[in-house]
Amino acid sequence: MSPRRPAERRRAEFVRCDTRTPDDARRAVVGVDAVIHLAAWHCAHNPPVSDPTIFAVNVEGTFNLLQACREASAPPPPVIFASSMAYGWGSIYSVTKVIEEEDLCRTYHEMTGAPVALLRYHDFVPKPYLAFGAKLLRNGVDRRDVAGATVAALRAALDKRIGLFRTIVHTNHHLPPDARSDWRALGPARSDQPGPGAQRLLQKSAIDLPQRVEQHDLSEAERALGWTPTVGFVEFLRDLQLRDARGEDVAALWAPGQLPE
Repeated sequence: MSPRRPAERRRAEFVRCDTRTPDDARRAVVGVDAVIHLAAWHCAHNPPVSDPTIFAVNVEGTFNLLQACREASAPPPPVIFASSMAYGWGSIYSVTKVIEEEDLCRTYHEMTGAPVALLRYHDFVPKPYLAFGAKLLRNGVDRRDVAGATVAALRAALDKRIGLFRTIVHTNHHLPPDARSDWRALGPARSDQPGPGAQRLLQKSAIDLPQRVEQHDLSEAERALGWTPTVGFVEFLRDLQLRDARGEDVAALWAPGQLPE
């Protein structure tokens, strides 16, 4: 995909390729210092594609790219790999992440010694604004935190502060255990933290609040990468308050693409 902004096009070279084709993978990694491997079929079957397509794009594409990295330079470049919270054996999509992490990326690290960061991103797919806010309390993460974690992993790999490293990329809500375990009952009363009126906005917007808030231990990412997430439900509420004060129709808004950077 080519960048939309002229300034971005001036700063970088963009090569269109299909990682399922070995020659394309080789062209993509010529002369690079590191690889951020994001090319994958995301969201399992949405939009619907066949299981063979998901497997080919994810597994065969990753094999071709890592093989190209081995052949491209000495020493082979570090790799930042886009894994998924869906890692597991519940679907073809999720099992591709198992194969990519456990077999392909680990083998690349063991054979070359190159640093490899496996980042299990949570859901950052764009969706309606209010649904995006509710998703942050479940298994959502803002794309700015995804980008921040990726850059932090790249720096750690280039500095050789990591070897084979994996972590979850998720939101930190800074909530006490009681609020996380019974958010539907206790959460709204705590939602005025961004400022008075936030609780009223939640009721006005009819946001579907979860019973429990999903929260992962992110201390390993902070220790190894120096990364902590910065955008959570509190930041979403602050943004919602600003938009409500301006009289915006948030029900028609799409996020995170239209959120302020």
